[in-house]
Amino acid sequence: MTQRKIIGFAVLVPTTLIGLLLIWAVIQNDGNPGGLAVNQTLGERNVSAQERASFELPSIDGDGMVRLSDFRGKVVLVDFWSSWCPPCRQESPALEAVYEDFSDLGVEFVGIAIWDVESETRKFRDAFELKYPIVSDSNGRVAVEWGVVGIPEKFFVDRDGLVVKKYAGPMTRDKLGLELREVLEMSPAPTTALP
Repeated sequence: MTQRKIIGFAVLVPTTLIGLLLIWAVIQNDGNPGGLAVNQTLGERNVSAQERASFELPSIDGDGMVRLSDFRGKVVLVDFWSSWCPPCRQESPALEAVYEDFSDLGVEFVGIAIWDVESETRKFRDAFELKYPIVSDSNGRVAVEWGVVGIPEKFFVDRDGLVVKKYAGPMTRDKLGLELREVLEMSPAPTTALP
């Protein structure tokens, strides 16, 4: 296969997946696709913490299902992303660094790869040495349920399983740390010292 065909294929697959998702979204939402986008800039979004968040998705390593309820009692950062998303690549080093900073403090991260090919997701995880759980939402069902309109988007879930913050766009290490400290303070565990 020539390099030109490989590049063409690499562009065609994600474009086709996004197109199919938009068609599906239009059908599911009576003609309103919801404005799917790649989030280039950071912005906080309003959330309603009235309902418990949930998902059940397969691990990209094939070792079973991962549920948000598995992490009850911890603060959880849920990150929706894709390997083909430039801002997602940009923020990955910050995510891994903050995960290492906070993982011993009752915090867990879960990366949800949406509209992605699992082999590409694994390559991305390995390239950025991501240690936190990564799951696959290849058809975007959970992303739609959570109201994701672009990637990356991050949801901060408190110890009781309620979404208390949502951010669209890539975050810096400092901003991620600041937001996690705030959620930990809102939802404290016994005798936890924050970094």
